[in-house]
Amino acid sequence: MYLIARCPSCGRVMMANTANKTRSCPSCGRRSELSGLVPLGRARTSREAVALIQSLKEREGGAGEPGFKRFRA
Repeated sequence: MYLIARCPSCGRVMMANTANKTRSCPSCGRRSELSGLVPLGRARTSREAVALIQSLKEREGGAGEPGFKRFRA
């Protein structure tokens, strides 16, 4: 199971495997206990978690999140 949450330090969205007790933010490096994070969502697989993160970012308009525009062929 995967947890989707915001880093309490920098506010970036991150996913964490619930088999672990802590997670380091890939952006700022802060280590947080999963029990202290406010869940934005949960997913069964990492692919579902990534899709959920993408939809959250799209809803927020990518606020503060660097990203790439998708080009259709």
